[in-house]
Amino acid sequence: MVRVRRVLFGALVPAMVLVAAGTASVQGRPLDKVDVCHRTGNGSFHEINISRNALAAHLGHGDVMPDEYGDCP
Repeated sequence: MVRVRRVLFGALVPAMVLVAAGTASVQGRPLDKVDVCHRTGNGSFHEINISRNALAAHLGHGDVMPDEYGDCP
């Protein structure tokens, strides 16, 4: 199970980074920054703008990418 999770995480995170970077350039934002939905202590989310280099760490601790409309859960 751990191996499957590592393989999926290893494949999905780079793909999400590419999608986020592509979306940022289409919206006219710098390519080195991406929006993520940051999970708060009470389980709700709010949008933050982070360095693309920090995306994997944020996704790894429960943050998620905004939906196709740019909204957080």
